[in-house]
Amino acid sequence: MILRTVFACLLATTAFAGDRALLIGIDDYSAIDGAPRLNGAVADIARMERVLTDRLGFAAEEVLSLADNAAHYDAILSNLIDRLVRETNPGDRVVLYFAGLGTTLPDGSQALVAFDGDAVLGRIPMSTFADILNVIADRDVTVILDTGFDGGPPNARGIAGAVAQGMPHMGEATVWSAASAGQFAWEDIDRGVFTHAFTEALSIGVDPDGDGQLTNGEILEHVSAAQEAWCNALPACVADARGFAPHFVGDRAATFIELAPEHQEQPRVEITDPIELDDGAPASFRETLGFITDLFAPSNTAGLSLTVSGGDTIKIGETVSFTALAERPGTLLLLDVDPTGALTQVYPSRLSADGVTRMSPGRALSIPNGVSINGRPMVIRVSEPAGQGVLLALFIESDLPVLTDVMPAGLAGGPLPNGSQSLFEISQRLLKLEADTESRIAWSATYLPYRIEH
Repeated sequence: MILRTVFACLLATTAFAGDRALLIGIDDYSAIDGAPRLNGAVADIARMERVLTDRLGFAAEEVLSLADNAAHYDAILSNLIDRLVRETNPGDRVVLYFAGLGTTLPDGSQALVAFDGDAVLGRIPMSTFADILNVIADRDVTVILDTGFDGGPPNARGIAGAVAQGMPHMGEATVWSAASAGQFAWEDIDRGVFTHAFTEALSIGVDPDGDGQLTNGEILEHVSAAQEAWCNALPACVADARGFAPHFVGDRAATFIELAPEHQEQPRVEITDPIELDDGAPASFRETLGFITDLFAPSNTAGLSLTVSGGDTIKIGETVSFTALAERPGTLLLLDVDPTGALTQVYPSRLSADGVTRMSPGRALSIPNGVSINGRPMVIRVSEPAGQGVLLALFIESDLPVLTDVMPAGLAGGPLPNGSQSLFEISQRLLKLEADTESRIAWSATYLPYRIEH
């Protein structure tokens, strides 16, 4: 039996021990008849790798990613043993991440489906992973599973029809699962909903109590809220009535990561540093940017902040997402000033479902989120022209209609070429709302420079 040989040498270590992570992501299950093709599993391992190296201090050589046909049974098991076991010592951090299909075996146990899931060994029982990881219980082991075990619609990560019977014991490991027992693990158009929320929590440093310690419980709270909001906006998830909540095994009070001061969640401060403009930036863009920095940036009593996925340099054709945070409840609207100075309403669009831009204090809002009114996942794709641009976030401590009413006519339908004039009109209308003795509706704003490249 091959596993007997494996376990005989599991405890062997190497002089090059240290932290290790094995990331597995499979979209292509074409070898299995009738299996769905997933949309975001391979992209998810790239997101997880960025978080490990950028936020958790893993060196690039300490992280191994197996995608699609590289994630077959032999590769998964051999790297699990060779890297996570043999190349680590007591106290080292060990991370196992899987994004792909899960299934329920005939005996009711759970299994992860490798690329060669049609083969005899291609459906790897969770008990196999548990047996191996229990051998290194003296390491700091974290298992993260963005998969389901109960089948479901095409955008759910599972292919079995039976209800799974629960995860085998993983010793001292901390275990994160995208969905609770009997639920589907949903994915959006280009990502797993769980992985997006999980990596988002680490990237923005969700820290409600401000103590600089990002705990498992704080991450779980953020992910739970994000998944619930996503499910509530998706008719198929609502109709399924199972809900969509992550499952966690471990110490909720334990610190997952200590936040460096620059990554701790703080009230947004006024942006005072000037943006370094390209020499070739057109006058129309310079003028429009001046209106943003002079008329909008000083107004941010709600502590509004905005970040973009993947950094501030994005490429044409890529999909992009944004994350907003505020210290007060209200509604968000995003406006884009492209490199020519034209102004466009990015979100919500005319296809957005109701309620998707509502914000709660200290709760990150992902944009786009949920699905459109036609039931399809929302996506923002980067388009021409290339060059410098800026995203303006407007926040109002009221409902969306109050905010959209102050927008220029036609803004949601396409770009308005005279962006500076439109922004001046918006600022005057917002100031009028704030000065109204009857309503006194407060508003805030912040902006995010970016660069589009080919």
